[in-house]
Amino acid sequence: MGFADAVKTCLRKYAIFNGTASRPEYWWFFLFDVIGSVVFALIGVVALRDLWSLAVLLPGLAVGVRRLHDTGRSAWWLLTALIPFWLLILLCLEGKVAGNPYAPAGASSMSSATVTETSLSGGATYCSNCGKLRLPGQEFCGSCGAKLPD
Repeated sequence: MGFADAVKTCLRKYAIFNGTASRPEYWWFFLFDVIGSVVFALIGVVALRDLWSLAVLLPGLAVGVRRLHDTGRSAWWLLTALIPFWLLILLCLEGKVAGNPYAPAGASSMSSATVTETSLSGGATYCSNCGKLRLPGQEFCGSCGAKLPD
C-alpha cells in the first residue's frame, strides 16, 4: 500500500473503529499527519495548525484502533500511550491472522489451509495489488491484505 492509497483509505474510513489496518496503512497516514503539522507550523498560522490537528484527530485515532486490532489487541491498548514507547512498540508489531477476533471474516481460516500442487494446477490467479499468488479459497491476500475478487 502506497502513501496516497493509505491516506485515501484512512480518510474514507474517517470514523470507522472496527476492522484492521496494516502497518503500511498506519505509518503512511502517520507520515501524512506529521508532514501536514510541520507545514502548518512553518507557515506560522496557529489557527490553521489547530484546524489541521482537529481534522486529522478522528481518522488518526480510528487508524490507530484498527492497527491495534490487526495485532489482535483491543482499543483499550491506546491507553498504554501513557507508558513511554510501549504504544509505539505495539503499533510496529506484525499483524496477527490466526485467532484474531478483529481480523476480516475468512482471513483466519486460511492459516490452517493445506495446499497441494494439484490444488494449484489450472487457472492460478494473483493479487492485483502486490502480485502474490492467490491460494484456492483465499479471500484476502496474505501479503498486502487486499480483498481478492471472486
